[in-house]
Amino acid sequence: MIKVTDSHVHYHIFLRRIPQHCSSFLANVEDTRFELTYQDLEVEKVMLVPSHPCWSQDCSDGFDIDLEVSRKNPELFLLWGEVNPVTCDVKKELERQYSLGIVGIKLHPVHHGFPPNGYREEEGGDRNLEFIYQFAQDNRLPVLVHTGTSVGVKSRNKFGDPMLLDDVIKDFNLNLILAHAGRPIWYESAFFLARNYPNVYLEISSIPPKNLLKVLPRLPEIKEKVIYGSDFPAYRGQNLAKHAWEVFLQVKDQGVMSDNVMRLIAKV
Repeated sequence: MIKVTDSHVHYHIFLRRIPQHCSSFLANVEDTRFELTYQDLEVEKVMLVPSHPCWSQDCSDGFDIDLEVSRKNPELFLLWGEVNPVTCDVKKELERQYSLGIVGIKLHPVHHGFPPNGYREEEGGDRNLEFIYQFAQDNRLPVLVHTGTSVGVKSRNKFGDPMLLDDVIKDFNLNLILAHAGRPIWYESAFFLARNYPNVYLEISSIPPKNLLKVLPRLPEIKEKVIYGSDFPAYRGQNLAKHAWEVFLQVKDQGVMSDNVMRLIAKV
């Protein structure tokens, strides 16, 4: 039996609990199925990502919805924290989320409108963002950062370039996970960072399984740095477990499907 940890699931979107201005995304939720088994595969852990599918000024997007969900099945669900450095009291919010058992912090520069290296003086000196990275470092929490483009309403795609994280890699001692591997125009940049820095990981959610090794042909070279995620619900008719099976047929590696990310959160 293949055991899977899905590192990137937007369950609050599956529940259709998103802001009204994001509602055009709900077409992607049609006919999706949250099934945990398919063929010889079982999804045994689901990591809940609270990000809304569009521009948002919310402090923590859907975090409290995910918290409700996780409490109903704590053996299955794990919580990513999320804070918006533009609108949050980040100290208060991170301490609250940490007390509730988050296993890492998600940042969404494209939907929250900030450069991921904006804490540096030459980039604006954002002390809120600096606090988030320092909090992650001090508490040994991995940071999952959206990289690549988004077609969500009012998305600011200029902030999705993975190379903006080169500063973070060098300024902080923490594990960075590049969500979506820089899709679809920065695959090479994301791969470069994951290949060359020991604390950088490539997360492959939202890439169609059949295209995975076409867009990232050298992925097997760094399989110990690759993390599976589905981005569920990302498209009409998506089946959580079937999607994982289709990716497994491409990568054929238990580390990618579960072990790599579980090692990171085990350091918490």
